Amino acid sequence: MKQTPELDLVQAKMQPGVLTLKGFLGSDDRKLADIISADRQSLARLAITPRQIADRLQQLADLGTDLMEEEIVVENRYRIKVRDDRGKIPSPWGDGLFEKGDVNLVDTVSGQTLKWNRLTLRLLSAHGFCGGLDSEYRLDPEAVAAILELKPVQEP
Repeated sequence: MKQTPELDLVQAKMQPGVLTLKGFLGSDDRKLADIISADRQSLARLAITPRQIADRLQQLADLGTDLMEEEIVVENRYRIKVRDDRGKIPSPWGDGLFEKGDVNLVDTVSGQTLKWNRLTLRLLSAHGFCGGLDSEYRLDPEAVAAILELKPVQEP
């Protein structure tokens, strides 16, 4: 994947203080195209898709919605807490506004955690962006696949 002028503009919007206080890239100083390419390679090696991850995370988020920010344990494994915030946040790609609020998941088996929101899922499913290294909402493909026990996509 090549870093295009469009990706340069998107990456500029991902910097801290532009759309969000902390930004989307964490400590990652790679080009956006390289970040996405590396995660695509991980996903291909695991034989899972961004849509597969996004759908599963949305399914889990839906189980914790409307609980007044109370924690819930689902599937006897995942502690989930959904926090709703007022307002919306724009996608750095300019393809929508997304409700604020976070989902926090703790895998009670491994102790590992995941954090995401509606924008995180959009960036993953539509653009293949899992987040920069060390970013607050990074959905590392290897970690997510292990925590969620995702199975490889079967070819027809």
